[in-house]
Amino acid sequence: MGARVDADAIVLGAGSSSRMGGRDKVLVQLGGEPLLLWSLRACEAAPSVRRVVVTASPHNLVSLERAVGNARLDKVTMVVTGGATRAHSVLCGLEALAADPSAYAVVHDGARPFVTPDLIERTLAAAREAGAALAATPAVDTVKIVDAERLVMESPARARVWLAQTPQAGRLADLLRAHRAERERLATFTDDVALLATLGIRARAVESDPLNFKVTTPADLRRAEAVAAARHSIA
Repeated sequence: MGARVDADAIVLGAGSSSRMGGRDKVLVQLGGEPLLLWSLRACEAAPSVRRVVVTASPHNLVSLERAVGNARLDKVTMVVTGGATRAHSVLCGLEALAADPSAYAVVHDGARPFVTPDLIERTLAAAREAGAALAATPAVDTVKIVDAERLVMESPARARVWLAQTPQAGRLADLLRAHRAERERLATFTDDVALLATLGIRARAVESDPLNFKVTTPADLRRAEAVAAARHSIA
């Protein structure tokens, strides 16, 4: 029996890149191609993914369209303009898929270039079982909840603290309903499973891969370049 092809992917490329010194992080070269393409190739290789939508900012839309076109990826069907915040961009991607939706949607930050097809598949498998899922890592440092003056208010048990990443997945209809219902408050949500929680849907954490880090700063980019160089030397 073949793999279940029941998911659409939204890859986010509309971020501000404010901590990258004026460089658009999803378009910087990594291993000889734009950083965003690493995530797109992982989605392309994930058996469950039927098609991929990329969100772009008004400033990088043309460049992303060109990069995606040059890559000749079969599953990438659209590059759409995103919104003012991450959640608004996810809604733009969901609306682009709404006319012909798959059962599930998986959302991934394009600035996490080393996501693997296996992690995408494991996240989708958990979403099928639980209704929603996210890649995450168990906290290795003790976490403190602080107030506005940085005075410690709470020390949650480290064994119960996981750090959220992407991919995150859920039923596409649920994600669309949650984003539409919270349209006026979308700026307050920083990930997709928090929006699904407003519908009473609890997400299951899937242990992420060690290299699924986000490229946010020049130091992150140097780390990513080292990983990419190591992979090319092995290949």
